[in-house]
Amino acid sequence: MNFLAHLQLAEPTAESCLGNLLGDFVKGYPWDDRFSEAVWRGIMEHRYVDAYTDQHEMWNRSRDLLPEEYRRFAGIVVDIYYDYFLHRHWARFSPNEDLETFLERVEGELLSIQRLAPEEARHAFQKMREQQWLREYATLEGIDRTLVRVRSRAPFLEPIFETSRILREHLPQLEEHFLQFYPDLIQYVDRIRRALKSSSIDEQRRGRLP
Repeated sequence: MNFLAHLQLAEPTAESCLGNLLGDFVKGYPWDDRFSEAVWRGIMEHRYVDAYTDQHEMWNRSRDLLPEEYRRFAGIVVDIYYDYFLHRHWARFSPNEDLETFLERVEGELLSIQRLAPEEARHAFQKMREQQWLREYATLEGIDRTLVRVRSRAPFLEPIFETSRILREHLPQLEEHFLQFYPDLIQYVDRIRRALKSSSIDEQRRGRLP
């Protein structure tokens, strides 16, 4: 999943928001002294969410809308489009907090705690605020600008533009896939969060979670 979804799935605390974003930046063995337990729990939630997403039937149907040669980019482009649909259906999945209030809250929480993040992540969070990444996903034009930023990371990412063009021809199917997938993901996160909170760190290290 992409940034907006990871933040929407996080608990409404600064540490959970930070951890749920750091899954893209932190490598290595969990539960060491780099972060608090609450931040590590968010990182682990991010990792479980990504693994669950990759195995879900609906996400795989979205991937399979692409010709085989473009499917290696699905993890980037499908996830960006899923954030677009999360914008469109925000009130359905976050009925107690409107989108702009949510965005202002999480940006403030990340700013208050970003000193704990690695330098690469702090730089990304700064760009996220300055360039309004979380708001860009609301429009197809914003998705295009997002893809330009992603493409600038490496030459091998050039095909993401064609990948996006193909997926844009299937927006109704993508939206239906998302609407069937996201409620399952929310239920999964609730289950994995309860498991993380109730199990010992040794159990978590051994992967004894649902």
